[in-house]
Amino acid sequence: MTDYSPAPNPFPSEPSPYWSRLRDYAWVISFLWLIELSDKIIFGNNLELNGIHPRSFSGIPGFFFAPFLHSDWAHLLNNSLSLLVLGAAILLTGWRDLAIVSIVSALSAAVVVWIIGKGGSNHIGASSVVFGYFGFLIASGFYQKTPLTILLAVLVIFFYGGAILAILPTANVRAASISWEGHLGGAIGGFLVARSRRLKLASFSNFAPQ
Repeated sequence: MTDYSPAPNPFPSEPSPYWSRLRDYAWVISFLWLIELSDKIIFGNNLELNGIHPRSFSGIPGFFFAPFLHSDWAHLLNNSLSLLVLGAAILLTGWRDLAIVSIVSALSAAVVVWIIGKGGSNHIGASSVVFGYFGFLIASGFYQKTPLTILLAVLVIFFYGGAILAILPTANVRAASISWEGHLGGAIGGFLVARSRRLKLASFSNFAPQ
């Protein structure tokens, strides 16, 4: 008897869980472009004034708004590419890590900027979150020491190692009006998340049955 059942499809229509996460994350990043487009067309570039204003209570709402605002398309493009690449690396372990690092690094950057930033300045951009991802991936390689985290840390250092200069108040960074304070605060936030994960893993191993 002839079997007419269809052959298995070598190319499944449903994406793998990781590629599904990555696709959804790309949509999240596209939201930044929608905000920038709205700022250009509807608000006349006035949205970008709602960043973090150091030591000014009027700038406290910027703690939330700043990562979503950008000065121009080039600023947004640079941050979007870095968010996509580094975020994709963190997504290998799932949404939870990405969400926690994003929130903590944004808040850590906001606090650092508000405390030590130059008075009268306005700090915007998702680069604080980018540096949070940067700090998290490198610190995870140091603290967790799994093959995956070490590999990711090495790749991040190789391709993004030069970015470390952007967290220092050098003359070039200041001349380019780069928020080194936001970069520093974001990197601190990412480092703290990686460290807290390491402490939780250590605590669990101490109380796990032998």
